[in-house]
Amino acid sequence: MWPLAPLAVAVLTLTVRGRRLRASYGLGLLFSLAFLLPLLRFVSFVGADGWIVLATAEAAILAVVAPATTLAYRLPAPWLWAGAAWVGQEALRGRAPFGGFPWGRLAFSQPEGPYTPLAALGGAPLVTFAVATTATLLATTFLHLRTAPPGSSRQGTGGTGQDGTPDGTPRPAAHRRVALPAAATAATALALTLAGLAVPLPTTPQHGTLRLAAIQGNVPEAGGYDALGEAFQVTANHVAGTEKLAADVRAGRTPQPDLVLWPENSSDIDPLTNPTAHAALTRAATVAGAPLLVGAVLDGPGDRHVRNAGLVWTADGPTGDMYVKRHPVPFAEYLPGRALLEKLISRFAQEMPNDFLAGTGHGAIAVAGTTIGDVICFEVAYDGLVRDNVDRGAELLVIQTNNASFGRKGESQQQLAMSRLRAVEHGRATVQVSTSGQSALIAPDGTILDQTGLYEAGVLTAQLPLRTTHTLATRLGIVPEMVLTALGALAMLAALATSRRTATAVTSAASTPGSALGGTPDAPAGTTAGGDTASRPADTGSTGSTGGDQPHPARASQPATDTDHKRRGVEATRVVVCVPTYNERDNLPDTARRLRTANPAVDLLVIDDASPDGTGEIADRLAADDSHIHVLHRAGKSGLGSAYIAGFTWALQHGYDVIVEMDADGSHQPEQLPRLLDALAGADISIGSRWIPGGTVHNWPRRRLILSRGANAYVRAALGVPLRDATAGFRAYRADVLRARDLDLVASQGYCFQVDLAWRAWQAGFRVVEVPIDFVERERGASKMSRTIVAEGFWRVGWWALTSGRRGPRRAATASPATPTATTRNPAPATSSIPAPATPDPADAGVDTGQPPTSAPAGRP
Repeated sequence: MWPLAPLAVAVLTLTVRGRRLRASYGLGLLFSLAFLLPLLRFVSFVGADGWIVLATAEAAILAVVAPATTLAYRLPAPWLWAGAAWVGQEALRGRAPFGGFPWGRLAFSQPEGPYTPLAALGGAPLVTFAVATTATLLATTFLHLRTAPPGSSRQGTGGTGQDGTPDGTPRPAAHRRVALPAAATAATALALTLAGLAVPLPTTPQHGTLRLAAIQGNVPEAGGYDALGEAFQVTANHVAGTEKLAADVRAGRTPQPDLVLWPENSSDIDPLTNPTAHAALTRAATVAGAPLLVGAVLDGPGDRHVRNAGLVWTADGPTGDMYVKRHPVPFAEYLPGRALLEKLISRFAQEMPNDFLAGTGHGAIAVAGTTIGDVICFEVAYDGLVRDNVDRGAELLVIQTNNASFGRKGESQQQLAMSRLRAVEHGRATVQVSTSGQSALIAPDGTILDQTGLYEAGVLTAQLPLRTTHTLATRLGIVPEMVLTALGALAMLAALATSRRTATAVTSAASTPGSALGGTPDAPAGTTAGGDTASRPADTGSTGSTGGDQPHPARASQPATDTDHKRRGVEATRVVVCVPTYNERDNLPDTARRLRTANPAVDLLVIDDASPDGTGEIADRLAADDSHIHVLHRAGKSGLGSAYIAGFTWALQHGYDVIVEMDADGSHQPEQLPRLLDALAGADISIGSRWIPGGTVHNWPRRRLILSRGANAYVRAALGVPLRDATAGFRAYRADVLRARDLDLVASQGYCFQVDLAWRAWQAGFRVVEVPIDFVERERGASKMSRTIVAEGFWRVGWWALTSGRRGPRRAATASPATPTATTRNPAPATSSIPAPATPDPADAGVDTGQPPTSAPAGRP
């Protein structure tokens, strides 16, 4: 009953709106259990404990959508962000833990609904988004209507209402103020519900047709572990079904099929090694007069290992074309942590003696003059597995499944709903063939052409269209899910930040005496208790420039002098440039030569991760010829962050005052290093930025530009750090910054290492500035960027945002308005600096000193 999905989500939305996040999660958990326990009751054949544990674990993940919805209502257009949050929750649940369990997605409730055609545009994620967004719009409509003022039917009392009209008189203007927003949101919900009807779903053949026969041989028992009966019994049932098909063909009642489909596990004995099973399949293919696609359990490789496979079988035997299920189901087809769990739960050893191994190939199989996309059982719930077959040329989809053990508890019908959605998503005719039902033939628009019942033998035949064009959903792939998930995540972070700022402002106003809302008597109107005006400390003598210096609180009552500035500069300091290398033999000599020529007083430390191409040996030769070059050899490649930590530790041990990061590949210009060093005259960290005015990027492909821009926008939004290029790798640190951080506790490795150090230092109160640089893409060698690095950055930054609440830098105590204070000259042209108004506290940088914070020496942060 497809309308119940948006209605249920609307009720949840109304329930959690305005709640505290913890209470919202609790209510979401109740909602999720009420949904998933009935939905997954088919799992109870393994025992009530397995059913309840699975439902509870999935409910714990699904429940996060409740506080996400609560947060969405703290932002404008909550319907948009709540809808995106539902997509993000499903993306998470479909991937973790143990590879995910996507059962119960909103999209899967819609095979009969008007939302279904949207799957052809953006897949299951877009359908989920439409359903959840409709639900939030319905909830918003209800909220508008609930605020409607009483009308003329109210009895007069001789007084006036809150809007100034006498009791008992109509209030048309007030009604309009409520009715118009309500009508608008309701109309939007209706339009979104019906939008899918405008999406064309073509079903005509593009590469001819294929006549198929799907055999449902049935099983001896309707559910449970023993549903398949004795060994070979289910195979014999499917041989009998195929012989019945052959008899109908000979009698002229059924046309000759081009391909005969058997379900998953229809050969429960390995036909490649068992002569009886081999002969039975060969006989079935012979009488059918067509090749068979057989679902078989294959032995090995290795002891207690089996495989779940789809095989092509002809009258001459197996052809060798095979698909092995890529996503076996944990705790059903394999046991994670078997050695431990068998000791804890003894029945596992008897009920699950073997582990199904995951296949590594794809399911696009050439057979009967076309290419079919084979998907086995639960794999139909995973977007990427089905899409991969279509991307590889599948003109028709086949879902081989074995529902025998699940009884009459809804699993087969739920799976059929997914198969119908996949047909629409990819514009492919689809066949679901089951041992015990429901088997079905599905047109490319999701229409069921024919189907069997549960636990009954049957043969389905039809001439199905073969289609070759890709829908927009197929072409876009994972993009809609990624975009919607990112929107939802960013919205949640923004809502948390907004809530935190609001709570801080209210608390500050309530706790500070002096003004109507507790403002301090010394602060101008509009400032908070912390002395902030437009996010800047008040009464510090600053010029109002974003590059203005803030005095150390220990020296707040003393005028700053030129000596103070000189001591913060880089005069008479020792500088070392740390350059990590891995397979950079073609770049290192030129980079070292340019660095030493442009900066003769600066040392170079090469940190080599045992480069296989001999970079380390080249570095040793360079060091032998130049006393300013040093080499640090490491045992192997273990990440950019780890390499820099090793280099920083070495530099601190050798007494360097300024430590610089720089790449070996020539992308950073050594001739521009003086810009970074000059900027340290008024800062603790200087970052060579590509994205501030004056910065440039040369020869980067568009995807890298988009990735870098997007990553830095994500960092700013998630962490609140006002840097344009937080991921930049050309930067200079005063040694004090690195001493204040326990480097052994830094876990980030990829480019998020750069974010980690800059953000933590900014939080601790150190001054961070950006100076423009020219970034030039490497000419030689391969970039180290990878999906793993991107993924690490995404989840680490998100985690930091959630756990820190986007906490900004520590604030300094406000000086007396009459106190003369220093201003800092702009450290470099076109820089973007971040004032540090408080003493950096090592505890804020992730260091537990065991002692209360102490002031740094004068002239140091």
